[in-house]
Amino acid sequence: MLRKNAYNPAPELMEALAKVQLNMVQPTKTKNGHFGKYADLADIDNAVRLAIKNSEEPLAYTQSINTDIDANGKRMAQIVTTITHSSGEYIEVEGLPVEFGQSPQQMLANTTYARRGSLAAAFGIVADDDDDGENITALKQEQIKHDNVRKAIIAKLKEVLKSVPKEKLEQVFATGGMTSKDNNDTQLNKLSADKASLLAGAAIFAKNDAGIE
Repeated sequence: MLRKNAYNPAPELMEALAKVQLNMVQPTKTKNGHFGKYADLADIDNAVRLAIKNSEEPLAYTQSINTDIDANGKRMAQIVTTITHSSGEYIEVEGLPVEFGQSPQQMLANTTYARRGSLAAAFGIVADDDDDGENITALKQEQIKHDNVRKAIIAKLKEVLKSVPKEKLEQVFATGGMTSKDNNDTQLNKLSADKASLLAGAAIFAKNDAGIE
């Protein structure tokens, strides 16, 4: 059972999640465990819902469970937290696998623990005293990955724009609701991955139409 994150191109979702994190108030750790105080699932859920409400972003989350048998024959459970934006963009964050348990009580306790961990990781919540906060969250990893892709597309766009005939630049930028005055680093670096891809496609078409390879 591999831990992984899945998402579709999600510029609106990532922007909304950034605002939610700015409004996130870390939950009070009201429960006592073997390694110190911790926030339980209800506390984490309340913190997430309050941050979403205060940021006024159209986000929701659901959690599902995957089960599998490990190499030792034990039944394992893994929680998947799916964060969805009203635009249809989403991100799935898989928590660490835990033993499913033999009795109903064990199953409930173990899956609750798994739900708590996956939700905390998805929204960047520090839920335990023994978590020093230095480990990068799954959400942050996805934000970095998404931004690196965005920057790569912008770099490609800038490269292509250099060889687009000046008389076609206005047409290229019009495809993104912009003008040729936006053909500068300040404006181009602000582009989302989707808009940069759109402009790059228009720029390549303009080059081909002009007979430039």
